[in-house]
Amino acid sequence: MSHHDDVSDQTDKFQVDSDPKDNLAPTTSLYEQWMFAPLEVIIQQMSLKTALPPSHDKPESTISFFIETLIPFLFAGFGLILAGLLLEGAETWSFFTDMPDAITLVPTLLGMKGNLEMTLASRLSTLANLGFMESKKQMWQVAISNMALIQTQAIVVSSIAVIPPLILGEKPFMIRDSLCLLLSSVATASLASLMLGLLMIGVVIVAKKWKVNPDNITTPVASSLGDVTTLLILLGFGTSLLTLSERYNWIPITLLVFFYAVAIISAYKAAEDQFTIEVLKHGWWPVLAAMSITTLSGFVLKTSIRKYPPIAAFQPLINGVGGNLVAVQASRISTSLHRDRKNKTQDRKNLWYYLNPWHAFITTHADSIAARILMGMSIPGNLVFINIIFLFGCGFANTAPFTFTYMLVSLIQIVILLYLCQLLVRAMWRVRIDPDSSAIPFLTATGDLLGSILLIVCFWLSANFLWNAFYR
Repeated sequence: MSHHDDVSDQTDKFQVDSDPKDNLAPTTSLYEQWMFAPLEVIIQQMSLKTALPPSHDKPESTISFFIETLIPFLFAGFGLILAGLLLEGAETWSFFTDMPDAITLVPTLLGMKGNLEMTLASRLSTLANLGFMESKKQMWQVAISNMALIQTQAIVVSSIAVIPPLILGEKPFMIRDSLCLLLSSVATASLASLMLGLLMIGVVIVAKKWKVNPDNITTPVASSLGDVTTLLILLGFGTSLLTLSERYNWIPITLLVFFYAVAIISAYKAAEDQFTIEVLKHGWWPVLAAMSITTLSGFVLKTSIRKYPPIAAFQPLINGVGGNLVAVQASRISTSLHRDRKNKTQDRKNLWYYLNPWHAFITTHADSIAARILMGMSIPGNLVFINIIFLFGCGFANTAPFTFTYMLVSLIQIVILLYLCQLLVRAMWRVRIDPDSSAIPFLTATGDLLGSILLIVCFWLSANFLWNAFYR
């Protein structure tokens, strides 16, 4: 009899109404076979029969997927538009003019916020779809431990994110400015993660109550408010801090001590829970790697915004739309892999099969259909979004060639991301890396860098070849 059968036989000893956390099987060699796979390890070690049947465990129709994804996608787009217009208007704010290196932090903080919230959403969606959030006790347990986890990650990663701008920045090193930049980054990440984490948990609970698949709505809902919230906190807190620190030198140090104390307490709380302790121990590398990629996006934005100032209005949009759509797809595929493993119906296809773009977009497989729907939504969605940006004004007049070029580069970005998604998630799964914690950060960070580069190409073509659109 296999070890897996032994673990399965043990589940008969537990009652259905017991708490999964209290019924962990002993750690065995199965644990060591997984690298950076906290969620899958816990699910395998848990008595799956203690998980109540998910209330919406039915085959999802194409229509329901389209409707459930479309509405949050539109709301997310409007949020990204507001973030872009806010970023363009903030170019002259004292926080960016006095500390020009702060602009480099914008893609990093937005990307980090997105990575933490999307991986949180993916974990919660997987747990909800597998039946581990059916009782109020389970909901509270998952909510508290995951909030503590992302608070710890946000404060630590945002502290590290300040290092490249300080080292490679254009201004000479000054202790006051460095402390202000560090505190602005940490405070923004901590407060944004607190608000958006609570939002994510609420969305998953409401989605379960309404029998809606949380995989389809959590990430777009987070994005609809996430970028605007993060930018507002960064600009408001940073501007106020610059003014106050001139008169009260002790404020930055005191607040930094406070936030680092919060990180220590949060880490201790997250370590008490079996759902999050493995992420706390092994879930850093994808977030830090993604932060490194988005830091490159920050330097790209800093350089391009000087040559094409209106580019700031479009940068959150192109990155956010691509990141949202690929996160939805990654979360869906990850959930299906976890569910198939639970039901012992795993996909046995060779990874070479997924290298073929035909499988990603053309077949009748559910993932291929979902990719076509997501691509189809992006085209009219982006058309509406960029026209709204021009309606509010962004520094130059819209032209048909610019619209066509923007639509083309955004579609290229989405196609590349969706193709990488279906391959990367399964590749990580095969080598025992949990895609819930690792795939989304890489995909969204890649989308940020790719979107920033393609957006520069779009503006360069418009400025030099497409009727010289710039400027009014």
